[in-house]
Amino acid sequence: MVFEWLKAIFRWKKKLPTVGRKGRRKVKRLVKLGKLRKPAARKIAVSDLMTRRFFSVRPSATLDEVVGIFISKNISGAPVLDKKFFIGEISKTDILNLAQKSSLIDLSPEDKKMLSSIRVADVMKKPICIYQTAPIEEAEKMMAKHKIRRLLVLDKRKNLVGIITKTDLVKGKSKEEIKEMVFTKVDDMMAILERKGRETFKSLSIQLEVPESLVENWCKVLEDHGLVEIEYPAIGNPSVKLKV
Repeated sequence: MVFEWLKAIFRWKKKLPTVGRKGRRKVKRLVKLGKLRKPAARKIAVSDLMTRRFFSVRPSATLDEVVGIFISKNISGAPVLDKKFFIGEISKTDILNLAQKSSLIDLSPEDKKMLSSIRVADVMKKPICIYQTAPIEEAEKMMAKHKIRRLLVLDKRKNLVGIITKTDLVKGKSKEEIKEMVFTKVDDMMAILERKGRETFKSLSIQLEVPESLVENWCKVLEDHGLVEIEYPAIGNPSVKLKV
């Protein structure tokens, strides 16, 4: 059985030396062997999902200039940097509230003229930030609490290093869920092979409820790592067996 030798190692008990009857003393075991534990899954950090490339604006820029940046870059907010120092944030909502419009493309020439007289420094807000080492669960809670869709990300020196949005969180969670599902399916496949020794791709496909092509891809990866052996017969469905 795969990894049986690992179990044997952890069941093995080393005989400890003893001293004569007079002055017999116990020898303390330096390492206590316990049950093999599956390593805990690493928590996803904000730095794993954040966008490191972002567009910033100057505090002296006018709001009509910012509108142009937002539309051309397809973004809804930007940090405000003054000589590389991070001093604030401005969002699409801040501009729309001033113009009393629901969309940037609805701004009239009169609206843009009005916005050209207002500078970023006049309307920017103190940003809501999160450290890049924080777990994504904390980012989700902060967005829900403040009813916002993005957070600016800082390193331990409080330098701005990225932006994380709700979209980033959704994509990241989806990727992790897919990974977990794949790992579970592969574990199930290995368990089937341990019980039966050999199975066809078709049989595994039915039992695991995944396409045969996916089973074949998984088996090829496992074969590359020396865990299984694939057999392609001249006639019939390919099969896979544990490599012992």
